[in-house]
Amino acid sequence: MNERDSHQLDFELPNVGHGSETVQRCELLADSDSLLVVLLGSHYCSRSRELVRALSERHDAFRRRDTTVVPVLPDIRERARLWDRQYDLPFPMLVDPATDGDSEQVTERDDTDAFGAFGPLQQSVASLPAVALCRAGEDGLRVVATATEAELDVPVVESLLGFLDRHRSADATSTGNTPVDS
Repeated sequence: MNERDSHQLDFELPNVGHGSETVQRCELLADSDSLLVVLLGSHYCSRSRELVRALSERHDAFRRRDTTVVPVLPDIRERARLWDRQYDLPFPMLVDPATDGDSEQVTERDDTDAFGAFGPLQQSVASLPAVALCRAGEDGLRVVATATEAELDVPVVESLLGFLDRHRSADATSTGNTPVDS
């Protein structure tokens, strides 16, 4: 798992999951102090689908840790809506496909796994799916740490909960927070 402090993320993206039609980064931190951004592979990535399903089933454990889970799919809204229908997502799911150069038209290739607003973060991780723990920063979201699925222990959700607890423990000295039981 890698420490990241050089990324600042600011965005307004379409949402196909729980919540409004579009989401700005400030809205995601309105009810929590941390954001777990989950960068997914393409619409067809089975590992990404399994991860979203597991995160959905254990959503309450993340809420107890004052962390909002936000999967981000680098694909078009229509395909992403299928995920919400299939998994009945209890959290937002953002759509962030790369655009086609200056035209700002969304690339609709079947094999795309390139992000738009989250592209710089994607460039800093070795593979997808990956996660980034974020907190509010002066100019957007500040990335605290990242991990790829390959770096996480199995079961992945338990490993992610430990990941959150370790980073909460690191902040406990300054904020008074303590780890939460799963």
